[in-house]
Amino acid sequence: MRFSGTLEHAAIAKYFGSQLQIGCVVPLVLISALVWGVILVLGIGVTGLALVTIAALSVFWFLWIRYVGKNHANRLQKRRPWLVGPIHGIASSGRLTVWHNDVCFQSHLQSFMVNPRRGMLCYPDLENAFPWTMVPSTCFYEDQWYELLEAGRYPRTQEPLIVQAAPPEGWECLLSLDRSLRLGNRTRAIAWRPTLGPLLVLLVLGLWLSFLPGISGIPRIIGGIPGGSGLNLTLPVLALFIWVLFEIGRYLLAQFQVMREYSDPDRGAYRKRPIGSRSQLQWFTRQQILFSDSLHWILCPVRYVERVKIRNSWIEFSIGGEPVLFHREGFANESAWQGACKDALEISQGLKQKN
Repeated sequence: MRFSGTLEHAAIAKYFGSQLQIGCVVPLVLISALVWGVILVLGIGVTGLALVTIAALSVFWFLWIRYVGKNHANRLQKRRPWLVGPIHGIASSGRLTVWHNDVCFQSHLQSFMVNPRRGMLCYPDLENAFPWTMVPSTCFYEDQWYELLEAGRYPRTQEPLIVQAAPPEGWECLLSLDRSLRLGNRTRAIAWRPTLGPLLVLLVLGLWLSFLPGISGIPRIIGGIPGGSGLNLTLPVLALFIWVLFEIGRYLLAQFQVMREYSDPDRGAYRKRPIGSRSQLQWFTRQQILFSDSLHWILCPVRYVERVKIRNSWIEFSIGGEPVLFHREGFANESAWQGACKDALEISQGLKQKN
């Protein structure tokens, strides 16, 4: 079915102005505040209760400002400026293709993308704070909208996405999806983007162990507070030290892998691994960029690029506040990689002149 219409800023504000469903986040914050409140009151007295109260109020304020109301609609429009304006597209064969002005988006059509109550279709899902596409029900005729809702109730075999081919002057990056994910982890290590999950686990474990009676022989850092016997910060500091060593190890390993693969330009690791059925095709020119994963692809003009970084093993475009990576391994050969770096540098220089 074909659809067309307009998405206005007021519709986005109304969508996020309603009570956004944020799952178990609010109950989890309340339960966590209660647990930590009891622990810190026993440990450092009234000061612990004050700290937990301030932390809980800060979290609630963050959730309200970021996920609910007009403030978030303004932030979304800044990050996804193409959303506001005319829309047209096709929803058929399990695929959704949407044109927002001159930005094209395509994904698999899933039932969790459609919210009948608020009359909106969003990707990647209804609760995402910064969706890539939003299609209001007003873009459909009434029978089309209900047909869309009915089709979403019955799962169907997903049709493959139809990715637009690269133009002759485009630089194509082709990788298997699994390999792309592994290379993404490697670039995060080289760029010093830490994994906060292990840090949080180690800090929480260290704080819990700090209150065990058997740890009393370790010196306490904070003491003399009325109502408490001092807080043992030795284990949390040790946990932080272990995490720092882990991150340094990730960085050194990633740097060694890049040096081993690309130290000799004639022996570069260009598409040396089989692609397989799950592939990721991306390309860019000086005018357009197409980026994708297994569930969607987006084609947008270069003017939406916010920043460009060129590294030894990848090119990074920042679009909509999110990084888009073109890994060196996905290019055809060394000359293609060098040509891509040259065009990416020209795009970066154009952005600097514009700013």
